[in-house]
Amino acid sequence: MMEYFLIDNGSLRPGSVLQMRKIAQELSQSSGHRVRPFGLMHSHKIDPNRLDGEPGVSMQEFLSSPQADTIDEIRALPFFLGPSLAITDWLPENLQLWKDKQAETRKFRILKPLYQPGDDRLVRAISELCHRAVIRAGFTLPYVALVDHGTPLPEVNQVRENVGSEMEKMISSVVSGFSTCAMERRPGPQYDFNDPLLENLLSRWVADGAREIVVSQFFLLPGRHAGPDGDLAEICQPFEKNGVRIERSENLGDHSLIKDILLERIRTDLQSDEKP
Repeated sequence: MMEYFLIDNGSLRPGSVLQMRKIAQELSQSSGHRVRPFGLMHSHKIDPNRLDGEPGVSMQEFLSSPQADTIDEIRALPFFLGPSLAITDWLPENLQLWKDKQAETRKFRILKPLYQPGDDRLVRAISELCHRAVIRAGFTLPYVALVDHGTPLPEVNQVRENVGSEMEKMISSVVSGFSTCAMERRPGPQYDFNDPLLENLLSRWVADGAREIVVSQFFLLPGRHAGPDGDLAEICQPFEKNGVRIERSENLGDHSLIKDILLERIRTDLQSDEKP
C-alpha cells in the first residue's frame, strides 16, 4: 500500500493546516492517487474544533502511532521551497527509523522540493502575486521587497536569491526599486548572506522617500510568520502607522503554478515506477 504525503514544516495556525488540506485534496483529484497532508511537527496539537472538527496530523505523531503500521510505502512530497534541513535531515532519518521496524516490506521515497534550476514557475508565480498586490493597492511604481524567513543554510538562501534575480527582471518596468531580504537571521558574520533584514530595508527605503511598498511574501502558507496577524505584519505596522503604504502579497501555496509543480512531481515519480 503506497501513499503520497504532502509535507510542510507544520504549524499551530489553523489557516495553514486548512490550506494544506485543500491543496492535498486537489492533488488527489488531479493525480488519481491519494495525497495526505502532514506537518512535520505541531499540526496535531491544534484544537480540532478550529479545523472543521477533523484533527490535524503531523509526521512526528504519525510515525510513532499504530497508524504507521497501516501503510507499506510513503512517497514524501515536500511542500518546501528549497532543501531545508527538515527534508534533508529530519525526514529521511525518521522515515528510516520507521522503515527499519519492518525493513523487508516498508519503503519510502522523498521527492524534490519546489525550486529546481531551470524551472521558472516559482518566479512566474511570485511575480504574478506581486503584480496583483500592486493593482489591489493602486500603487504606481512601488518598491518591492522579496522576503523569506531567513536560514542558516546558504543553499536555501540561494533559492531566494535565484528567484529574486529573475523576479527583478520580470517586474522591472513596474517598480522603482527591488531587493531580497529576510524576516530574521542568526547572529554572526557567517549568516550575513541573509541580509538585509526586512525591517532595516524598509527603514532605508522610507528614509529615501519611498511611500508605496509591496512586501512580496516568499512563503507558501499563512502560518505565524506570513499570516494576517503574523510576524511580517508586525514588522510592517510601525511604518504603516507613519503613513507608509505597504501591501503584502498573497502566499504562494495556493497559486496554480505551485500545484502544477506538485502534480508534475507525482506524475514523474509514477513514470519512474514504469521504467524497467
